[in-house]
Amino acid sequence: MRRNRECIMEKDLLNKIIALRKKLHEIPERSLAETKTKQTLMQFLQENTTLSIVDCGKWFYAVRKADVGDRKAPVAFRADMDAVCAKGGQPGHYCGHDGHSSILAGLALYLDKGKTELNRDVYFIFQPVEETGQGAKLCLPLLEEKKIGEIYGLHNIPGYPKNHILIKEGTFACASTGIEIRMTGTPSHAAYPEAGKNPGFALAKLLLEVEKLMEQVNETRGFVRMTLIGMEIGSDSYGVSASDGVLRLTVRGERECVFEEYVAAIKELAKERAKEENLTLAIHEIERFPATENHMDSVKKLRACAAKQGLPVTELKEPMRWSEDFGYYLQKTEGAFFGIGDGEDHVQLHTEQYEFPDEIIETAVRMFGGLV
Repeated sequence: MRRNRECIMEKDLLNKIIALRKKLHEIPERSLAETKTKQTLMQFLQENTTLSIVDCGKWFYAVRKADVGDRKAPVAFRADMDAVCAKGGQPGHYCGHDGHSSILAGLALYLDKGKTELNRDVYFIFQPVEETGQGAKLCLPLLEEKKIGEIYGLHNIPGYPKNHILIKEGTFACASTGIEIRMTGTPSHAAYPEAGKNPGFALAKLLLEVEKLMEQVNETRGFVRMTLIGMEIGSDSYGVSASDGVLRLTVRGERECVFEEYVAAIKELAKERAKEENLTLAIHEIERFPATENHMDSVKKLRACAAKQGLPVTELKEPMRWSEDFGYYLQKTEGAFFGIGDGEDHVQLHTEQYEFPDEIIETAVRMFGGLV
């Protein structure tokens, strides 16, 4: 059985995975439109493995069944497939999801070609729509259906030493959501503003209150952050008092429970300010992500795996401020999310100059393989 066995990739297998990554890089697709990407990955697995592949419409999974009767609970590994949309709406693999999918395909090939017996089923989840936080929800039923006992995922991260395994106890990536707060009153002649209802002062007051609340929560409950994305009020008609305004914020937090309370408190403040000025209120959340909160036992397995593979580890002192919908999986079963360093000087994520570094693919497959 595979128990703490060092995972070594053959050169021809590694070359296949790098070629796949480059092919995926040339066909980036926006969230919920990953048609060619999905087809390319499924065809690759069909041509290069004997694994069972299940098409689930917007996503798919493959499974490597256990070889022995006395089985442990199944383990799952997840990779995302969608691309980031840059200026003009054109998609590009500026986050490295082409690399993530290729790594998971590489693990599938490695386990399929391996000569050692496995004592558990291994599921490979190829997930769409990570960039908007909706993809994990599509795949979640598989965890209960297959009684998956553990799930693992990773992300490449610039600014850290290349091939270092980045581990964080507790929250690896913060929860976040966009919040759009619209207040609507009634217009009036600019000479008689008292005859109308202008939302400008209520929204301005709300913004300052949300910032003060952020400071209070940080001092007493843990990290939260509010970022002003935009505020729009009125028009360029200087003879008309504004009657409609919108405040756009992005809110994030380290711990899910604190984050939820902070978001709820913002909404309550908005209701109070709208009621105070007799304004109509509409609140919308955009692209909500849960906190990616690692399970302690799974973090210990990450450390042990890295040590067995002889891979350097960087223990993160703070969570990543960006968000990952992998947190939904960790709300349902044991598991952990970790990072792999792209290099201290590597181009930053979500920029048009970014491309996934192929030099970390073997390290990623070794980590996943060691966790089986």
